[in-house]
Amino acid sequence: MEKKKDINIVISNILKTGVFISSFFIITGIVLSFIYGVDGVLTIERYTFSEMLKGLTTLNYHSYLMFGIFLLILTPVLRIFGLLYVYIEEKDFRFVRICILVLIILIVSLMLGVTHN
Repeated sequence: MEKKKDINIVISNILKTGVFISSFFIITGIVLSFIYGVDGVLTIERYTFSEMLKGLTTLNYHSYLMFGIFLLILTPVLRIFGLLYVYIEEKDFRFVRICILVLIILIVSLMLGVTHN
């Protein structure tokens, strides 16, 4: 029982940390947009991951906003991986299958979102 509490604390900390870090990047992006005096219109047709990372080094506010949103989406995915690990350790294969199904659904939905025009 103690091990299960420890894992729940770790998973809770992952969620809190992910939300905190993503909030930092989103707030930084908003502050940068005020500093550079943009018009408030965010039009991005194609934006690759490498462009986003490159934009972080040049203080591009689009990149900070996109990276913050990316981290916010990634946070619950990491939670699912954490739960998957716990269920494998406990040999609870019913929940292992559920976690795998949830991961497949998340991956498919993210891929459809990336390729959608």
